[in-house]
Amino acid sequence: MIAAPDAGRLGRAARLRVLVVDDHVDCVLSVGRLLEALGFTVSLAFDGFGALACATEFRPQAALVDLSLPRLDGFGVAERMRAMPETRDTYLIAMTGWGTDEIRARVEAGGFDRHLVKPLSANVLTDALGAVRGS
Repeated sequence: MIAAPDAGRLGRAARLRVLVVDDHVDCVLSVGRLLEALGFTVSLAFDGFGALACATEFRPQAALVDLSLPRLDGFGVAERMRAMPETRDTYLIAMTGWGTDEIRARVEAGGFDRHLVKPLSANVLTDALGAVRGS
């Protein structure tokens, strides 16, 4: 079970629109439920092209994107979101099981704002989302 962080630490960030993208259904659902319980507005996608379609309409302020996605990987999602007017300013967070220096460098060069290594705790998620502009 994931312990919830202190409510005071959430501040205005809890009202953010957050897109969660991962091809592991359990991961997407558990992260989505946790963020909803913390007051975030959440939308879910299970592959790269689904993420782009959702992002165009949902216009997330932040997106948690797995790097290893079918059809279009997380790097492709980041590149395309940065190119779309609706999502170019979205705070992009890579959430992945990969934590090597090489991957961290690729994440930074690939247009992401932050790199998180799974498994993720509630505190890590809220800290990362607290960095979103205007929160």
